[in-house]
Amino acid sequence: MLNTEWQLSGNIAERYEEFLVPVIFVPWARDLLARAALGPNMKLLDLACGTGIVARMASASGVMATGGDINAAMLAVAEKHANGTQLSFCHADAQALPFDDQSFDAVICQQGLQFFPDRRGSAMECLRVLKPGGRAIFCTARGLSENPLMQAQATAFSQYFGDGAAAPIRAVCAFADAGETESLFADAGFSPVRVDKVVLNLFAEDAVGFVDGMMKATPVADKIGTLESATRQQLRSTIIDEFGACFDGSSLRFPHSANVAVVSRL
Repeated sequence: MLNTEWQLSGNIAERYEEFLVPVIFVPWARDLLARAALGPNMKLLDLACGTGIVARMASASGVMATGGDINAAMLAVAEKHANGTQLSFCHADAQALPFDDQSFDAVICQQGLQFFPDRRGSAMECLRVLKPGGRAIFCTARGLSENPLMQAQATAFSQYFGDGAAAPIRAVCAFADAGETESLFADAGFSPVRVDKVVLNLFAEDAVGFVDGMMKATPVADKIGTLESATRQQLRSTIIDEFGACFDGSSLRFPHSANVAVVSRL
């Protein structure tokens, strides 16, 4: 059974939107939407949408965007920040999507596939809801060694809370093999299938503020909240130190490495 501790709730979902989305998910949304090349009034499913940044950015350019997720708290934040008439959000299980056949011109899934219990079944569902000629784009993190953001957290959380606390962070990088990703979509019926390694250089101008916010927006947030102030500051310093040369004394500039699958329905 896959790790499910990223089903964030309550204020943690708000913190995810405030602290993680601008630094991590906006740059990736911009990249993935460019690959989708959608025009006005085309229909997009933002699958495992979280707080809905892909759908929100797409709708701003005239795309008819639907965000789907199983997490009610994340959907509530997405609804709160929705700002367009061609934008909607709904509960959607990737393994049994609540949409008719051939409903969408494109599906985008940003950092969700690695958490799906039935990846092949979910891929087949995406194929079902795509129109002929439609395109699906899936982005999943590569290994910890290629991603300082996750490596720094995993190392620090293990040190302060034990290996179990780092499991949700390691799970982000749990589906890192490009060949396995390619086989998954080919077996589900997509053609053609292309999987590329893509590295974005992400930037957090205020390293301390970003790491403080990040600590409030992970599955370990409750554990961190129980620490005394001095210990929390030590944890923050440990995380920043683990970024190594990515930290310049005030800012963080770090690579974020992912496999991006661009797959089509004939």
